[in-house]
Amino acid sequence: MYLPNLKHLRYLLALHQEQNFHRAANVCFVSQSTLSSAILKLEGQLNCQLIERDNKSFIFTAQGLEVVNRAREILVSANELVNFAKQQGDEFSGRVRIGCIPTIAPFLLTDFVNASQKALPALEIYLREDTTENLVEMLNNGEIDVLILALPIAFNNFHCKKVGKDPFYMAGEYSLINKFKQTESYQSLPEKSVFLLSSEHCLTEHAVSACQLADKARINPFSASSLSTLVQMTSLHQGITFLPKMAINKGVGQAEKLCIEKLDKNFYREIGMLWRKTSMRNSLYNRLGTIVEGLLK
Repeated sequence: MYLPNLKHLRYLLALHQEQNFHRAANVCFVSQSTLSSAILKLEGQLNCQLIERDNKSFIFTAQGLEVVNRAREILVSANELVNFAKQQGDEFSGRVRIGCIPTIAPFLLTDFVNASQKALPALEIYLREDTTENLVEMLNNGEIDVLILALPIAFNNFHCKKVGKDPFYMAGEYSLINKFKQTESYQSLPEKSVFLLSSEHCLTEHAVSACQLADKARINPFSASSLSTLVQMTSLHQGITFLPKMAINKGVGQAEKLCIEKLDKNFYREIGMLWRKTSMRNSLYNRLGTIVEGLLK
């Protein structure tokens, strides 16, 4: 029995990603006829139909979609094997690709990289900032090696290491914060006076949940795309918002002269690290997690 060629599996994944033979061939730097022949050869080797074709279009069969998923796992494992061999079995050398969400990256990664370079000088660190959804997909596809994000999140396919807690602070106009401190009720605040990030940022969900902000009437309908914009909107409209401790520690809100108060109750988001269960570098990722733990204390 002949095993599938890894290159042909890459062609299959590219076709699934691009949903177009011409674009998939360009991504793989081969001709369209080469890619098409490789898919036909895969179908012959696997003895199953991967795609249904007509003159103008195609769709993946149910078996084809399952082969795509399994091919992705095979290629991720193959890449990890090659990287492991290049490091000559030393987990703490070579390259590591780290993904991080936008509400953590600007406030943690500089200190994290500096501490990692001191502790692990043979390690090359490459960083990628993106949303949780995109980064989880990249981790699953083998495009990054480890992910730093805010929990909770479904992580059945990954190892998860909880590395610390990031408390929330209230920031904004002094009289509103003082009124809330006296009543400990968001009902005491004016309608639309609470500013938050757009829904694509998980910080909004974490803040609303952790701070038990159930009354949506207090939330302003205009959301911000970044923490920098958020503090400017809060300052301009004399409202309030919630900021994580790591952002406060880096001076967020100071230029806008926001009043910043730690919430009396233990409101926080939990920070975690994810990596694939198939990885051969568990010791490295646990070590990097320990470094993050030290920075979050």
